[in-house]
This record gives sequence, structure tokens and C-alpha cells, in this order.
Amino acid sequence: METKTLHCPNCSAPLEVETGEVDVLCRFCESKLILRPDASELEVVKTREEMKYRERVAVSKAILQKQLEQEEAERWRQTAAQVAIAALPVVGTAVGRGLFRAAIGRRGCLGCGCALPILGALALLLYFVLS
Repeated sequence: METKTLHCPNCSAPLEVETGEVDVLCRFCESKLILRPDASELEVVKTREEMKYRERVAVSKAILQKQLEQEEAERWRQTAAQVAIAALPVVGTAVGRGLFRAAIGRRGCLGCGCALPILGALALLLYFVLS
């Protein structure tokens, strides 16, 4: 990118400014300078500002998408917990607690792997009974 050399109006330090920049911070006195672009730089300034705007929009969109996904997941957890509570009289207390824990994301009887030893024991029992 093309640069031009200016001097800070506060401390007279040299400033290297890229073409199209409108905001410059002096490295020596930390003054914030606002430059008025030339007619030849207006297109560069316009393009740069459009790119900044698009980047801000993309970041805002990503943040909103993440919030939406979190809200949907929370709604699903609440609905699943309500279904587990409603199923409690039908499936029993122990299974109902496991369903509720699984619905709200806590590790419980469902998904922890405790069914594997039980199935193994049943398989051994069937093997000895049928032999």
C-alpha cells in the first residue's frame, strides 16, 4: 500500500500514513489525528469503511447465531426435562431420575455406561443357564 509522510501538529514527529487512512495515532505524543482525505483518496476511504462495516456485521451475526444456538439448546433441555418429569409416574422413580438428569445434561444412569456391566452379567447368566 502507498504511504505518505506527514508531521504531527502537536509534536512535529514524522507520521507514516497509508493512503486512505482517516484516523492516525501519533506514536510519540499519542495524539489522535483525523485526516481529511484528498479527492484521489476518497475511493480508498470508501472501500476501507465498507470493509470495516462488513466485518462488524459479520461479527455481530456470528454473536447472534451463537446466542440463538444456546437459547435453542436451553429450550430443548427444558422441554426434555418436562417430558422426563411427566413420564415419572409411567416409568418409575429411578428411570425418571435418569431421564431427568440426561435431559438437563448431567451424567446419570443414561449415557454413563452402567448398562454394559448389566448386559454382560445377563449374557453370562444366559450362557450358564443354556449350557
